[in-house]
Amino acid sequence: MFSSSVTGNQNTAGSYFSTIANNKQSTKTPNISANLSPTQIRRQLQMQFATMSFGLNSSEQQQVNGYFSQLNNIYGVNDSAVREEQEKKFKELKAELDKLYGLDGEPKKLTSEEQKKVDELQTQLDKLYEIVPTKDPQGLDRQRAESLKWELKKLYYPEGKVLSAAEKKKEASIQKELKEIFGITGPKKLNKEEQAKADELNKQIDKIKGTTKKKLNEAETKRANEILDEMEKIAGSLVTHGLSNAEKTLYYKLDDQADALKAKAKESGLSDEEQDKLVQITKNINALLDKAAAIQEKQDKQASQVHGQLNGFFSQLGALGGGTLLSRSI
Repeated sequence: MFSSSVTGNQNTAGSYFSTIANNKQSTKTPNISANLSPTQIRRQLQMQFATMSFGLNSSEQQQVNGYFSQLNNIYGVNDSAVREEQEKKFKELKAELDKLYGLDGEPKKLTSEEQKKVDELQTQLDKLYEIVPTKDPQGLDRQRAESLKWELKKLYYPEGKVLSAAEKKKEASIQKELKEIFGITGPKKLNKEEQAKADELNKQIDKIKGTTKKKLNEAETKRANEILDEMEKIAGSLVTHGLSNAEKTLYYKLDDQADALKAKAKESGLSDEEQDKLVQITKNINALLDKAAAIQEKQDKQASQVHGQLNGFFSQLGALGGGTLLSRSI
């Protein structure tokens, strides 16, 4: 299920909303990687110093430890550290995969003519997938669109982040609303002829941008497949967080079955029985992901309350102490 998002060409319909979300010309909101809000800065400092007993007596340290214990109980012991480790490993694997395909160099700087040609090819792709906007929103609709794009920016940050089920659910909701605002009907499923045309357009775009994947030898192909398997396991672990071990096992089994049927569909097509089976498998997968999303949303809400208590605790300490790095002024 995740291989397409991991290795898929970035010029397909699937990347449309992430593209507009990262379009700096479409919004005046500053890039979040360069500007953190006061709350974000304060929270970073709190997390950094709390575990170091920074200026805390034993009673205060015990209270701080209690907050972190609550967070561990909400997400599962050390879940935050586990997720960070998983995401770090995911990025390392992606970097290795890019290196195998010869895509690890600095992005090519396009000339104005090259960019114009890329834009023309991208427009043809957008038309194929039926994702060309038919409306130019104004007023409140324009403001809402900009707000939604900013929400996507935050959702996709940091770059290369693997979304949880709850985050994917939020992403789908934002995309649906953006499609309505801009009058977008797609992306549609391409037939064989349209897919061949899309592949050719992507090939031309890659050639201009210098992102054409090199052809792998047998050993490299084997390693690439191993990397993809590892990346899928990590993505699956993150997206199914909150489910029982039995439910996670079922998810992976269904995911493998769905991948096998999708692969067959591309090669020889599916019988009516197989198509019905794929539909049912997809429904079962979505049911599991919906359950995971509900659990994750509940956990995030509970954790947010604890973070609020933690913020209040340190703000109070700062006020009582005449102001410190952890004070309200940050």
